[in-house]
Amino acid sequence: MRDRFDHETYWWIVDRLLATHRPVRFMDLKHGLPDGPFFILRHDVDYSPAAAVELAEQEAARGVRATYFLLLNTFYYNLLSPEHASVARCLAELGHEVGLHYDLGFFQAFPRERWEGLLEEQARLLGGLSGMPVESIALHQPALAGEDPLRGRTRFLDAYADRFFREMAYVSDSCRAWRDAAWRMLSTQPPERLQLVLHPVNWGPQDRQRAGIFAAVHDQLKAGLDRAQHDLADKISRHSGVLEHEAWLQRRNASDEP
Repeated sequence: MRDRFDHETYWWIVDRLLATHRPVRFMDLKHGLPDGPFFILRHDVDYSPAAAVELAEQEAARGVRATYFLLLNTFYYNLLSPEHASVARCLAELGHEVGLHYDLGFFQAFPRERWEGLLEEQARLLGGLSGMPVESIALHQPALAGEDPLRGRTRFLDAYADRFFREMAYVSDSCRAWRDAAWRMLSTQPPERLQLVLHPVNWGPQDRQRAGIFAAVHDQLKAGLDRAQHDLADKISRHSGVLEHEAWLQRRNASDEP
């Protein structure tokens, strides 16, 4: 068993599938499922856009196209920040599909009758960022979210619709862990139809243990907070209003001296 999560193992898995199966994106299935063996290559970008772009570039170089699900609202990255604003467009330009990863926690802050409209607004915004219309959606962390009231109530291809989730095999590397049955499936005889869900944060040039992966996520967040603190202090030190106020204080203090 290859209990490693490095790029070598990633391509060992994908190349085995490519030998017998056709790789597809969700958008390729808009008008129905293809004949013959195929696998949906799906990536949920929960934590690291940088890891997603790195993997997407490798796939594009090998002629492989995948569906990347991006979150608009998450503690871990912000697609509206300058740092991440180009991620969606970069993925699309590499030939990948950009789908919406949506978080029910966000919708719960609003009346239920607004949820479908808010999801549409998120999809339009993501489509504007990527330069291509959003065709597919996937609930973020379904094991924690519970029942999804939006399931079957939107116009989008839903990654958890029965035809993609129950009527074909489903394999995920969530939290850097393979279920035994899933690994046997990938390493022996893959099923004719498969949804393969791989999280880019789990994969890198070298194998890392679970604790190390998420410690790195924490370190990146802390580094971002440190940069924010530095940027704020720098802004205050150079702000014209602040400089004028400090000069006035100095003049006033000087005039008050005996």
